[in-house]
Amino acid sequence: METMVKIMACGASLMGWSIWRCPDPQCNSEKRVKFTCKSRSCPHCGVKACLQRINNTLAWLPEVPWQQITFTMPCEYWPIIRANRWLLGKMNRLAADVILTICRDLNITTGVFTAIHTWGRDQKWHPHIHFSTTAGGVTKKNTWRDISFYRENIMTMWRYRITALLRKHYYTLTIPDELKAEGRSKASWNQLLNTHDKRGWNINLSDILSNITHVTLYLGFYLKKSPCLAQSLKTLFRRR
Repeated sequence: METMVKIMACGASLMGWSIWRCPDPQCNSEKRVKFTCKSRSCPHCGVKACLQRINNTLAWLPEVPWQQITFTMPCEYWPIIRANRWLLGKMNRLAADVILTICRDLNITTGVFTAIHTWGRDQKWHPHIHFSTTAGGVTKKNTWRDISFYRENIMTMWRYRITALLRKHYYTLTIPDELKAEGRSKASWNQLLNTHDKRGWNINLSDILSNITHVTLYLGFYLKKSPCLAQSLKTLFRRR
């Protein structure tokens, strides 16, 4: 609530202002500049922090081919994640483990970074992982080796890990109202998991990108920009 109050008051008179006057004694011109909220979540103030983050990231990430991978899960699992936010961190590590395992089996060291997404473009709850990895890695002989990732392989490994995660933590999960029937017993819970373990999950692999710039810009705006654009806020208030 505090953040929303700051955003709504950003640039308003109640935030205060500074007065700039012309140094010429013969000139009476002055300008009032209203103070901003300086909140990272603000669609106006957050832009500077976002650009600084992007520039800093570009300075240390290697200029090699990269690939973006989006890890999703069945929509039936979304309420579980919302009721148990601590699962997001585990999901993030499991996504990384999929790619790192593939690379370890090939005896190469790769570079990865991830971004947890909890909302879609339609501003609705949609937990998923955006993952960036070098499209290759360094061998034990310190040489570069290009590799290819395969959607079916990644999907199978990701699906197995998420299913095992939800199975393991059944007794500590807060079961959301949408899944009360499925969560009434361990047997019914396993039946739900087994059903979705047999279906295909959506895994999106981008084309291989020749450098890090596109990846950094894409994830940089997701990681540091305002969670809601100014235009989206205006549209929301017009609807109400």
